[in-house]
Amino acid sequence: MRKILTTISMITMIVLMSCNNPLNKKYNDATFLEDAKEIGESKKLNEQDAKMLVGYIMFAKLGGKEIEGKTYAEILQTAKDYKSEQEQLAAKAKKEEEEKRAAMSAVLTVAMYDKGYVKEGFEDYLQYAIAFENKTDKDIRAIKGTLIITDLFDTEIKTIEIIMDDGLPAKQTVKMVYTTDFNQFMEEDKNLANKDMKDIKTIWTSEKIIFADGTAL
Repeated sequence: MRKILTTISMITMIVLMSCNNPLNKKYNDATFLEDAKEIGESKKLNEQDAKMLVGYIMFAKLGGKEIEGKTYAEILQTAKDYKSEQEQLAAKAKKEEEEKRAAMSAVLTVAMYDKGYVKEGFEDYLQYAIAFENKTDKDIRAIKGTLIITDLFDTEIKTIEIIMDDGLPAKQTVKMVYTTDFNQFMEEDKNLANKDMKDIKTIWTSEKIIFADGTAL
């Protein structure tokens, strides 16, 4: 008999603790601020989970997601699941980009080996000397990509779009000079004009490579 009473008492305590947990309350616009205060005072959540819960509620309200009638515990779990899905998607996208970059790098190397500032009449230009190396056994018809120029701390200075459609024979290197207008009122142009080659780095990203046989990467 005593064992049965002890068991009933334990179950009753668990039920009471569950009922008193503010996370088990259902979300309601009218009581949200009061509930949030109670949840904070209960110390049921660490700072990270508390921020995640509030952040997701705001996100849900702005995005028209239905959370009325769900408990705060359920909303927090939904937030965690959503974050996990976003992280997995980001990791997948990053992996795909790395694989693409590796595939492109095996085909083509692009490097800026010199730069300059040119004044012609009333026009000022920034010049970029670019080398293209075709690593394959196939002739390349055209190349499109972007060249990001950064300082030594990887802070971006300027990004330029490059199109090379003069052809690039197999196993050959071709050098080209490109120009962009120099704008004296743009900090990026002034910064780049004043930088020496030893003080900058470049990142090339191939967007599309078209081979002479009509295939493309």
